[in-house]
Amino acid sequence: TIISIASMALARRGVRVPESLNGMVFSRTELLETIDAVVKAKTTAKRAQLAGLEPKRADVILGGALILEQAILGLNLQELTISGYALREGIVFDTVQKQRDIKEYHNLSHLRYQSVDHLCELYRVRRRHSEHVRNLSLRLFDDLKPLHGYGDTERELLEAAALLHDVGYHIAADQHHKHSEYIIRNSPMPGFTNDESEIIANIARYHRKSHPKKKHEGFLKLMSREQQVVRAMSAILRIAEGLDRRQQQVVTTVHATLKPGFIEIYLTTPTVIPDIELWGAERRKSLMEETFSRDVRLLSVS
Repeated sequence: TIISIASMALARRGVRVPESLNGMVFSRTELLETIDAVVKAKTTAKRAQLAGLEPKRADVILGGALILEQAILGLNLQELTISGYALREGIVFDTVQKQRDIKEYHNLSHLRYQSVDHLCELYRVRRRHSEHVRNLSLRLFDDLKPLHGYGDTERELLEAAALLHDVGYHIAADQHHKHSEYIIRNSPMPGFTNDESEIIANIARYHRKSHPKKKHEGFLKLMSREQQVVRAMSAILRIAEGLDRRQQQVVTTVHATLKPGFIEIYLTTPTVIPDIELWGAERRKSLMEETFSRDVRLLSVS
């Protein structure tokens, strides 16, 4: 019933109803207005015509809608977050969390980390590489925050994409960035909304090769703001990926500084000359230059 009411609320917004509403947030006002529309439709036939409601639920929606209304009023709820999962999944998640001592990753919540960790295990991601790329990406994100202006939400999406960017190798090395996009998009990721999963999939897809383009179907489906997030986060991820080109963690850390017209990225490499890593990052820096309208300089320090 709640999912049906939420679908109707989206239809009233004029927004396409996605396959899953998991993680979507609805305000008290729009839910009560949607319930009021159900109440005003006095017959099953009239309720079946309400936008967003499956006709087969027209005969049973009223009772559940009234119960939801009383829950909203009685509990003084100001907003409601939809879960695409039932009680049984909640019990499973709770049991797993209690039985496994999982170290949380930076900003990722316990449930979000479990989702990412599961996909890494399932598709045999090279952990040392993906975690190092994650570390480099987050350092660049933090240093470049005055430039991009994004916060914790986008940082979490970048972190998830960095950890998952190579899952596509499970299908094939060739075009693995596209395979990564496919796997992430089509995998259940409890803790992330559908929109967030789409953004993560796109960031992973653009960690190499082509820049984001409007002709790419997955990128085209995103809202304008989401496309901007994908461009900025993929620009960061591409540099971080290039800095671990050998997958031997030669570059131990990075530091970015902003200069007029420039972004200077300093690589710390205590023991090895990072010629391959510099080459890898140089090949991938153009998206960052386009996105932030600044030249990127890569400098090695011992």
